[in-house]
Amino acid sequence: MSQDTEYMDARGAAFNNVGRDQINADHVIINPNSLDFKALLNPVPDATYDSIEGVEGCLEGTRLEVIGKIMEWIDGHDDQPICWLNGAAGSGKSAISRTIAGLCEGSDRLGASFFFWRGAGRRSVIAHFISTLAYNLAFSVPEMRQYIEKVLLTDDMIVHRSHERQFRKLIVDPIRSVTRTLQPMVIVVDAIDECNDKTMMANLIGIVARAFQYHRLPLRFFFTSRVEEHILDRFAASPALAATYRVNMHDFDANVDIRTFFRSQFTTIYEQKRRLMRNVPLPWPSESDLDKLVGKSSGSFAFASTLIKFVNDGRDLPHRQLRAGLESHSGLDPLYTQVLQSAPCGPHFTRVFVTIITIKEQLSITGLSCLLQIEGGDVVHALEGVQSIIMVPEDDEQPVRLFHTSLRDFLTTKARSEHLFMNPTICHLSTAADCLAVMTAHDDHDIYESGGLKYAAQSWCHHMLSVINEDGGSNDFFFQNHVIMNKLTNFVSRSFDSWINSIIFHEVAYHILHTLDSLLSVLMVRLLPCISL
Repeated sequence: MSQDTEYMDARGAAFNNVGRDQINADHVIINPNSLDFKALLNPVPDATYDSIEGVEGCLEGTRLEVIGKIMEWIDGHDDQPICWLNGAAGSGKSAISRTIAGLCEGSDRLGASFFFWRGAGRRSVIAHFISTLAYNLAFSVPEMRQYIEKVLLTDDMIVHRSHERQFRKLIVDPIRSVTRTLQPMVIVVDAIDECNDKTMMANLIGIVARAFQYHRLPLRFFFTSRVEEHILDRFAASPALAATYRVNMHDFDANVDIRTFFRSQFTTIYEQKRRLMRNVPLPWPSESDLDKLVGKSSGSFAFASTLIKFVNDGRDLPHRQLRAGLESHSGLDPLYTQVLQSAPCGPHFTRVFVTIITIKEQLSITGLSCLLQIEGGDVVHALEGVQSIIMVPEDDEQPVRLFHTSLRDFLTTKARSEHLFMNPTICHLSTAADCLAVMTAHDDHDIYESGGLKYAAQSWCHHMLSVINEDGGSNDFFFQNHVIMNKLTNFVSRSFDSWINSIIFHEVAYHILHTLDSLLSVLMVRLLPCISL
């Protein structure tokens, strides 16, 4: 059953079991068995700081200065309820966020957490951000739950209301209704720049700030992000955000901590591979080599982490891999280039790799094999040489994901990746073709339920629209591609009914048909000049 279907069923059950006459404006009378609290809020389960897909926290003994500054804000600064930690990609913001969340939980001050991740399905959009926070807060502050339940019973569509109304009804009003004195509860929101809904995220920051303008709330919001225009403009332009407590990663020297990280990780590698490295003298690496590595990192923990994975990926002896890493230039881009240039390009490597970079949500090994119509073993084999930059899980049902989203930015920016450049137009065209092909190949299915088929049904319109948008207005690339046109024709003639049934069954018809309408509108506008001729 899909989450949206689960939500609809739970909503109906709530009103079958509880009449509106049971709700009193002054006193909430709730039968705990009367509604499915989780299904109605529909939280994002893997967005919390301690989820199985979460990032690791800081290595013990590192980032103490920046963590201390943030904890100082949490313990005081009542006039600054919002903190914004900003810094460059790979500077370790998410690791710090996880450490802060863990420290707050240890002192019973963690209200909720949400870690955005680009390309990770519901973690990359804002749709259930507020309801996820409300769900977590109901457990952190149990007295809030009855008030949130009252909202769900009086307005069963609250999770589809405006963000301002959701925030007020699900968070502000319930926490103001708690009678006991609360120490400020911290809400950790990591990587808001990873949210695809940029305009809505900027607006949401303003909504949070205005709530603190009008109410004295026992809450602290801790945001992290890269300095991107839509976020910077919001923090700079809004009077409500003038008192934001700002922490800039550039103000903290990370070199000592990166050196500590390197030494710890290389010691572990040496211990694990002692037999392979018995002729390598200690200390390994040498102090001079360690100095070079720290310099190459330029304050980037993403570089340090990726280099460790590269050294330990098993393609060669660790000390030889390290030597290759030392010969690269500074920063992640040369390291990405080195990994990709040395990766064995088997028969399925390009298709698998392009798909992982292009798809809008993560798929498992099983899902990718279905979408690409190849064996799961082929997917794993294709990725064996790039496991230092792509996480390949042991479980075929767990998602394959990038270690850092900067890899996607690198590959789709020609000035950075040069000969490794992946043209987004071609990538989306290839993925759209795969989506259409796999649905046509399974035209005997009434509903597409498996991961790869389900993704194809829900995303082919998105990839087709992306082809046109990325193509910069040219019709030739799209219409003169006979492969995609043939696949589209076959899909419409053989699998259209199954597709319609699937998107209706999974409760996503409105959003997908909206994308299809946008696709058709763009095509009509661009075809009109040709038709008039």
